[in-house]
Amino acid sequence: MLRTLNSELDLTCLLPGDEEVAISFVPTNRDIYRMLQACHNLKAVYVHPDIFKVMPCVGQTLLYMQEVKLVVDGDLPPTPSQMEDEADLREDETPPQPSTAGVVLVSR
Repeated sequence: MLRTLNSELDLTCLLPGDEEVAISFVPTNRDIYRMLQACHNLKAVYVHPDIFKVMPCVGQTLLYMQEVKLVVDGDLPPTPSQMEDEADLREDETPPQPSTAGVVLVSR
């Protein structure tokens, strides 16, 4: 069963039998170490490409040393902050509505 972690607080919900984990936040080296301690049978970790870009190299090395596959998958949902950023971009992309000009009277 694939378990999704939305924040570092979700690390407490991991079980020793979990084999696949999807991470929706940028984990620290400590988060990855805690994940490896909690899941003895961990086989694969799925991350979004944007998260992979800023993921620490030491954490990736820890996963490699424990023979855990690090799968970069663009189909994973983005982080909550990325979803807010995308919503802001969509709002910015909408063209401004033309406003009706009021009648201006100029007297001399």
